[in-house]
Amino acid sequence: MELFKKTWVKCILVLTLIAVLSGGLLTILNEVLYVSAAERTDRAIKKIYGEVKEYSTLLDNDVSEKIYTSDKGEITKIYVVGDASADNYDMLFKSTGYNGYKNGTITLWTKVTFTDGEGAITKVILESFTKQTLMSKFNDSFYQGFYVDVTEAYQNGDFSAMAEDKGSQNYNPVSGATYSATASCNAINVVLKCIAERGWESL
Repeated sequence: MELFKKTWVKCILVLTLIAVLSGGLLTILNEVLYVSAAERTDRAIKKIYGEVKEYSTLLDNDVSEKIYTSDKGEITKIYVVGDASADNYDMLFKSTGYNGYKNGTITLWTKVTFTDGEGAITKVILESFTKQTLMSKFNDSFYQGFYVDVTEAYQNGDFSAMAEDKGSQNYNPVSGATYSATASCNAINVVLKCIAERGWESL
């Protein structure tokens, strides 16, 4: 037919074919690469412990719409690893700190270890961030500055990225990245506040 010999018809057919093939490919990839909420949690726990651990859920915004919020940030997931009734267990918090560079955020996983009723932060790892720069400069030594007794830390006030003393727990080691350090501090501050207010009860 003469119609199919026209250039504009050929263009439409080619574009339609590309759209159909691309849509089919995206559908297949979406199924193959899909990661469930449970799988994401298992991966986070493995990053913290080196292996997958059994846990119970206190808060998970993938299951319900509940989150814990404050002016510093928000907590979207809280898990308990171990037996809380035995007074020897860990709590894992996925928290997001506000007020980063360009009003962006930083999300951390924080492990708080409780032994005989006393709690201390024993692990902090970076999960994700938005709009931040120089994040590669925040190494393990920066996050280790948050490894403190949770009760004492909260009573002494919030972590701050403005500390000038290089020996302080919350000193910002990265010149020009104070806002990013602030968001990291706030991700920890919201965890401290949550523990002080709620302990380990379900939210």
